[in-house]
Amino acid sequence: MQASSEATTLHLHPRQPDPARDLALALDLDRAGGPVALDPARIILVGSAPSADLRIGDPTVSARHARIGGDGRGMVVEDLGSTNGTYVDGVRVQRAWLAPGVRLGLGGFQATVVAQSAAPRPGLGNPPGMIGSSAVFQDMLARLRRFAGLPQAVLLRGETGTGKELAARALHAEGPRAGGPFVAVNCGAIPEGLFESELFGHVRGAFTGAARAHVGAFVRAHRGTLFLDEIAELPLGLQAKLLRVLETRRVVPVGGEQEQAIDVRVVSATHQPMERLVAEGRFRCDLYHRLGVLAVDVPGLADRPGDIPELLTHFAAELAAEFGRPVRVTDQGLRAAALRRFPGNIRELRNILLRAAAVHDGPLGPHELFPAGPAAPAAAVDALAVPRGTYAAMHRRMLELVVREAGSIRKAAAQLDVPRSTLCAWLKDEAA
Repeated sequence: MQASSEATTLHLHPRQPDPARDLALALDLDRAGGPVALDPARIILVGSAPSADLRIGDPTVSARHARIGGDGRGMVVEDLGSTNGTYVDGVRVQRAWLAPGVRLGLGGFQATVVAQSAAPRPGLGNPPGMIGSSAVFQDMLARLRRFAGLPQAVLLRGETGTGKELAARALHAEGPRAGGPFVAVNCGAIPEGLFESELFGHVRGAFTGAARAHVGAFVRAHRGTLFLDEIAELPLGLQAKLLRVLETRRVVPVGGEQEQAIDVRVVSATHQPMERLVAEGRFRCDLYHRLGVLAVDVPGLADRPGDIPELLTHFAAELAAEFGRPVRVTDQGLRAAALRRFPGNIRELRNILLRAAAVHDGPLGPHELFPAGPAAPAAAVDALAVPRGTYAAMHRRMLELVVREAGSIRKAAAQLDVPRSTLCAWLKDEAA
């Protein structure tokens, strides 16, 4: 790029000053999802860092490259000391006004300022990290935006790896609580004896080992959003206590006596069929209806295969920034991925690309992405590899296989229809 070496303050007047100044502007990044709306009332941080409002996965873009916002007279871009500079129509600038038709350069990345003929879509295109332009995905985003401004609880339903936490963060970021905290709790990762302390807190000396007080998730999320992931893993005994907190909006820490008022919006998520759990008596009906006042189904990749190439392109840009070298998926690789099944959804898709990019330097085609072949192998139905050895060894290996496939001892015990303590005893006895 030919440009002056010194940054200047360049004032670009719109071609038709009076009406153009009031035009709604957007930044055309030449990528799926359409132009990104520019809000004069909001300052947008542009860069390659994950915390950037508008993240650009280009190795020539600095982590905090520039910011864009209104100054009362129009939209202004301001360089934030970037390594490779900010350019307006090929001229390196420190600060400049933007107008329709202007070419904006951020390092080696190019974008065009365009006028919005209609009112821009709320927010900066898709929420951060939520990639996809398919009808089913955009319908889900529209429902998130509709629910974002409401105070009621929201239940997110979807398979593992579909991005339910990103959906929860979108509800928080696009609602009136955006300025408050977002606290995420994975109910499936908390030891059973610590559930109450994690959610409601405890005072010093409440139990053995409680050497100091702990502030619970509800209090930490005051005036913000509490995200309860894997809500179906919540023990029945604690479900009643959670229901009371939701109804009274007050919490009492374990070992304490003083109630504390809380103002929290609860968003929960699960990949399990909640109606079946309620019917089986494993989840309280009243709590289910309290948490699921509003429900959003987060689609898996099987429901939006057309988004897979867009997701891979996005992940490739992210990995290029992490690795410091180009990461590109060939057209053949994109087509092969779109035909493949991903039981682990977005998480599995990104991991496949990460492994391929770590091993191969060149363009990534079907053979680099899927060394075993372009199509996912069909899962064997009712097939079981029977372990060999003594009866005790066979029994233990079978139990370990059930636990591994279930993901936890609690889930395995439920599948075997035995108490958790019984399964633990079986595993302990076989190990002796």
